[in-house]
Amino acid sequence: MELRKINEIDAKAQWEYTTALPEDENGLTNPYNGVSYDDYIEKVLPTLISYEHPVNMPDWFVPETYYYLWDDGRLVGEFRIRHHLTETLKNGAGHIGYSIRRDERGKGYATAGLKLTLQEARKIIPEDEIYLRVNKDNIASQKVMQKNGGKVVGEDDGHFFVRIPKYFDCGMEKDNYWFRYRTGAIIVCDNKMLFVKSKFGGYYYMIGGGVHLGEDSKSCVERETYEETGVKCTARRIAIICENFFHGVGGVIDGKDCHVLEHYYLMDAPKEALFESSTDDEEKLEWVDLDELSNNDIRPAFLKTELKRVIEGGSLIHVINDERNA
Repeated sequence: MELRKINEIDAKAQWEYTTALPEDENGLTNPYNGVSYDDYIEKVLPTLISYEHPVNMPDWFVPETYYYLWDDGRLVGEFRIRHHLTETLKNGAGHIGYSIRRDERGKGYATAGLKLTLQEARKIIPEDEIYLRVNKDNIASQKVMQKNGGKVVGEDDGHFFVRIPKYFDCGMEKDNYWFRYRTGAIIVCDNKMLFVKSKFGGYYYMIGGGVHLGEDSKSCVERETYEETGVKCTARRIAIICENFFHGVGGVIDGKDCHVLEHYYLMDAPKEALFESSTDDEEKLEWVDLDELSNNDIRPAFLKTELKRVIEGGSLIHVINDERNA
């Protein structure tokens, strides 16, 4: 099974699908129902291909890419990705629309096709979540979205509005337990280290964030560092592995029994790098003198004594940090 972007080689199969697709099927509109093959080749196909990189279109037009789901040499479905959202699309059709050939429904193609389409959408869209809309009477599509991680966040008279995370962090929640796999960045300049100052209590913690499913920790810490500081740093080596247990304070972890597996990397920053003064979550970024680490509220607390050693060339350390009874 594969997802193919609209193209000229598959024109006949794409035309057969497009001309047979109703003008409106469960909210997916198709103005080309009944189009002739000649008109499809001469007008429709070039138009649909051009939507990915539109030229001379009105300001409100959103780029859109058409994909087709193929299995065993047969086109079985169509999936469309809108590259970003206007306010109308946020409150309407969202990023993705799709349909499956009538005689191929109930075979799992919608679930598989949406999964493949989400992989493409995550490379394209700037929003943090993927927006979808589904008719309230379309139970099958509701299940397809749920199987792909979708959650209903709102509704109107005829639709449910669904959101799917752009990325899934490696983690889970059960009862009061909250687990994450996370990376942290050790960024040092002029004998000072860059920290995030928490807006929940004013303590300092390591720049970084959750590892996404399918992402390695090195890529994660480099991505997170850029997202939070605006500077593209390179991970030199992993310095600390920490199994961290603590009671959460503030935000989504407030009151939770937290268990976090953390990989801390020594980072190399470009010369004359200009770091942001706050993160993308609007928490302050502050430099702390390495000689003053012990005099600041840094969490996990063991970093006050261990950071300087690894910064000065010490070997990789493994720490089990348990603050649950502190």
